[in-house]
Amino acid sequence: MKIGMYSITYRGVWYKGKAMDIFSLMRFIKKEGWEGVELDTERPHAAPMDLSRDDRARLRDLAGELGLPISAISPSCDLSGPVPVKREAEICYVIESIKLARDVGAPVCKIFCAWRGITLHRGLASYNLTYSADPYPFWKEDRRGFVLDSLKELAKVARDYGVVLALQNHGPDIITSYRDVLSLIKETHSPALKACIDLCNEEKPGIESPDYAKRAVRDTGKLQAHSHFNGEFQRNPNGEVEIAFDQFFRDRKPAYGAYVEALVQSGYEGFMNWEFCHPALEKGKPAGIEYVHRHTRLALEYMKGLRADARAKTPRK
Repeated sequence: MKIGMYSITYRGVWYKGKAMDIFSLMRFIKKEGWEGVELDTERPHAAPMDLSRDDRARLRDLAGELGLPISAISPSCDLSGPVPVKREAEICYVIESIKLARDVGAPVCKIFCAWRGITLHRGLASYNLTYSADPYPFWKEDRRGFVLDSLKELAKVARDYGVVLALQNHGPDIITSYRDVLSLIKETHSPALKACIDLCNEEKPGIESPDYAKRAVRDTGKLQAHSHFNGEFQRNPNGEVEIAFDQFFRDRKPAYGAYVEALVQSGYEGFMNWEFCHPALEKGKPAGIEYVHRHTRLALEYMKGLRADARAKTPRK
């Protein structure tokens, strides 16, 4: 298992301050000790419409120069909308992201099925408006069908470009657990569609149960092509890094230790990527980039520690 960073962390919307440009960010990520980078396909990072052929070559060359694999390209997409022209635009967005993945050498294009998005006010992101209510409350069954049809279409494109689509367990209107992801993969009937499971997105109390975490890994099996982790962190009195209660996640404490142990023991060789994708708040007020730096560094130490523990418990073959 390799540990990488999702560039959305430094896209300049969660904290007060400017985004890090994608080329500088890749150098920063390597210097900090991460093992790969996942590129977010929104401005100002890796929006496909902004990246020329030369830009894509530069990204690929820089990844090689740094020894920092581009592990995934990640469009924040909604394939579930009942308005055909908007759904078709989202399909086009994912297709362009698949092409970008091929161009920069990323093996995975990580997707959502029903991303509601964020709003921006004075440069800062919020989920409050988009996640306060279901935008299409009367379309539940049809929307899953829209997702399934879109996945079938996109899986063909991904297969043709030699890219794996990884469907994340994120999209509260369609997906409530990893089981929903596996169901959609099964119904798509394509080896080009696999799973990206983030334990943090599972419903309580499951996310806090070591047995549930291990079962999720076991049930997903070889379909697991990618993974994420999330949250905020603190150092306890013993000097160890642990998940902290915070103003966004509140009391959610995913059983990441059991999850990582199960991944390592299963022989998982993909990435576990860190993302800071919620408002950075300190004492209830928007914080600056140093707040994100602090949690990002703790996150890397935390996940490296879990991986080391998991490897120590895993018999060598």
